[in-house]
Amino acid sequence: MFTSTTGRLTSAAVATVAGLAVLAPAAHAVEQGPAKPAAKLTVAGYTKYLQTQKSPEAKVALKKFLKLNKGQKAVFVKDLQDRRIYRALLSRAKGPIGTPVNITDPYNKEVRFVTKVSSTVAKDKNRTTTVRFTVTEEIFKIPVTSETLTLRYTTAGDGPRKTIGSSKVTNVNAAIAIKATPPVKVTGNTVQATWDATPQVKSFGKAVQKKQHITGNKTNFRALLSNIGA
Repeated sequence: MFTSTTGRLTSAAVATVAGLAVLAPAAHAVEQGPAKPAAKLTVAGYTKYLQTQKSPEAKVALKKFLKLNKGQKAVFVKDLQDRRIYRALLSRAKGPIGTPVNITDPYNKEVRFVTKVSSTVAKDKNRTTTVRFTVTEEIFKIPVTSETLTLRYTTAGDGPRKTIGSSKVTNVNAAIAIKATPPVKVTGNTVQATWDATPQVKSFGKAVQKKQHITGNKTNFRALLSNIGA
């Protein structure tokens, strides 16, 4: 059985489209440094931001973003700096070990949240089990943020049980900088990561913090991404 309440754990307000054409030209791309944040992200600023990024994800995003029409680009950039949308990026999933999970939850006509969980059992004497839980925000089917948590644990063998956790973020949203607060917490067969999203433009509002965790046993897993605070 698989369940997901991505974007439904809290009542998610649908972003309005009023005033999308009012976008001031940007002289500079949004910087991820200590400089004073810009008032808002613009189409020109976001394009320049993607052009300066070196990651494969940014190159893919740039290629797809440039193919959008003028109106879609305006909506895309508005959604990037909408704090309500990022807070609505939530997920809950559970299922048997060995069966993949792939769930898509629409937020509005252009934004959707995609949950993917993979789980495998190695053929070693300890039956090492790995569960990987990823939640991605997409705008016009272009991934903009993706938080991944991995749980690895043993379920057999004579020695003590061992559990390892790791986290990874992929982010091409220039309106926020996302990082995990180290270290990943490990308790029994549960791992938990805390994500801090720091605004890079004033229009985003205040910071957002999220909690992501996975619990697993010999046969099943449970995974959750939720918000911390308001």
